[in-house]
Amino acid sequence: MSRPILFIFVALALLLYTDLRWSKVRATSADPAELGSSVHYDDWTRTLERFVDHEGLVDYEGLREDRAALDRFVDRVHRVSPRSHPQLFDSQEEALAFYINAYNALVFAEVLDLSPDVDTVWGRSGTGLKFFVRNKVVVGGEKLSLKKLEDDWIRAEFGDPRIHAALNCASVGCPRLPREPFLPETLDAQLDAAMREFVANPRNANVSSDGSKVSLSKIFDWFRGDFLDFERAQGRPDSTLVDYINRYRVESEQIPTGADVSFPAYDKRLNRQE
Repeated sequence: MSRPILFIFVALALLLYTDLRWSKVRATSADPAELGSSVHYDDWTRTLERFVDHEGLVDYEGLREDRAALDRFVDRVHRVSPRSHPQLFDSQEEALAFYINAYNALVFAEVLDLSPDVDTVWGRSGTGLKFFVRNKVVVGGEKLSLKKLEDDWIRAEFGDPRIHAALNCASVGCPRLPREPFLPETLDAQLDAAMREFVANPRNANVSSDGSKVSLSKIFDWFRGDFLDFERAQGRPDSTLVDYINRYRVESEQIPTGADVSFPAYDKRLNRQE
């Protein structure tokens, strides 16, 4: 083969290789652009429908054996977020729905990294320091802890205490994990429904027969400021936790405002199907 012909052949090969390489780059960068659409919660939907029961308990053993759908969704969470690609999220609802689903999916993935026979994510000390603070996850290319994701990216950014009825920390004391994702177009109704369900459950708001005492989920103690800040933002500076909770309880089950409030120990057992 003469040198001119060889040169042309090599040049064409390089052009073809360059075109193919850039085609892959364009395809890779275009894929995350579609994450703002609810259609891309399909893998997360499959995971929830298959491995979460109606009580919100998780078949971690089954998920450990077949985690492909979860891993695909978590991979998207690793690459894209409203912070890394704000142009892809057109509303607060799209951003918040993404973060709630991302948090819950990342918790799944972190549980799968633990020993199969673990019975709590809170550790021997019961503080959850390793699982929620020391361990790091990746969201939109940024490495952070689950606690930072919850506190700085979700709570501080959106100021909506209903998220405490939606975020699931893999514990029995958590809100029930739904078998469907949170979606932008239905997010407000879903969060309302989640909080109504949470405060209707006697485990989370249990009133004594004479109405003089009420035991509340430790969540209302840990995040008291979120609930009271919301009440103050609604023009009710003297509101209490009971006032916030009564927003979501039916008229016939309103908690007396003068009830003595207590916070029983949180049930930190893993939310695992038996």
